[in-house]
Amino acid sequence: MARNPDRRLLIAGLGLTGAAALARVARALPPPRPASNGTSLQDVYDKIARTDEGFGEARIPVESLPGSVTAQYVIAAPGVYYLTGNITGVAGKAAIEVQSDHVEIECDGFTFLGAPGTLACITSPRAQRCIGIYDAGFKGWQNTCIDLVNAADSLVEECWFDSCDSTTDPAARGTCALGAGGVVFDCDVRACRGSLVSVGQHGVIEECTNFNGNGGCFFSPGDAVMEDNFAMENDGPGFTIRNRGVLIGNRLVKVGGIDVGAGSVVSENDIGDVPGAAITIRGARCCVEENYIANAQTGIVVLAGAVEALIDGNQIVGATSGVVVDEKAPSCFIVRNCVRGTSGTVAYLIPAGSSYGPIAQVADAGDISRIPGADHPWANFVY
Repeated sequence: MARNPDRRLLIAGLGLTGAAALARVARALPPPRPASNGTSLQDVYDKIARTDEGFGEARIPVESLPGSVTAQYVIAAPGVYYLTGNITGVAGKAAIEVQSDHVEIECDGFTFLGAPGTLACITSPRAQRCIGIYDAGFKGWQNTCIDLVNAADSLVEECWFDSCDSTTDPAARGTCALGAGGVVFDCDVRACRGSLVSVGQHGVIEECTNFNGNGGCFFSPGDAVMEDNFAMENDGPGFTIRNRGVLIGNRLVKVGGIDVGAGSVVSENDIGDVPGAAITIRGARCCVEENYIANAQTGIVVLAGAVEALIDGNQIVGATSGVVVDEKAPSCFIVRNCVRGTSGTVAYLIPAGSSYGPIAQVADAGDISRIPGADHPWANFVY
């Protein structure tokens, strides 16, 4: 290793006595103070990993991003972004505009607070894909809260929407609207006007709630899956899938019923206090089985053109009409249903051209095995 000759000569000139004196002076001097720049050592600690195995914060604060004419913050590159606090809306702008694929927004429980005249809160104005939004709150937002209709294969999870109003803008798409392949999971919509939650083709809505709003609850053009959701007290449709829907294990109370198109499966749903039809079938070859329906005007209605429907094992209580099949929907198969209606109920209206098991009148009968046809495995019952 090369050595500094000047340093060597200096030490030689000082000698041992001089070097020792310098060392004593150095120890007596106070340590130099770092230049003050407003950042404490604790500030530094707070920004680095808590363990030796970790790294510094890899996410990008949304609030550090630039804005635009139409948005408070613009995400223009793939990555993981997070909120550092609540965001209050600004008239004429979105809160966050996503202009890139593969973006994750982790809101960490912070809330978007509404203001008059805002645009959609989180939006993707161009065709993007794979945008994820997690753990966000929306309070009183005056437009669509999440509008990712243009973004395919996106995910919204563990978000809540409280007292928002998308009806302030005629072009708004409800409370939360995703495009093709969209998934809405474990989200809560409470007391929202224009409360509809929607997904596009191949979409999924699962384990969500929609309470005390108006304008409908859950919608997809299809095909789509809606499973284990709860809708209550809404003046619009409950669950609508226009084509090839799968609706399993949902709960509906005081909302419009389930409305599906061709090739749909409606199974194991619990539907109560529906103002019109609990289940409406609009297309061919649908399967409606093992649903429980209480206090609907009509239990199950099969409309013209909805040929070859299977209506199997449903229980309908307190309806004015039980199972009603249009005469222009032939070749339906109706078996193992039970209807307990109000006075004057038409339990089954099945036109010629459909197949069905024997209809057994068993009200106050005691041992129903004595009723003709009641012991048939495909019998339909009237209580």
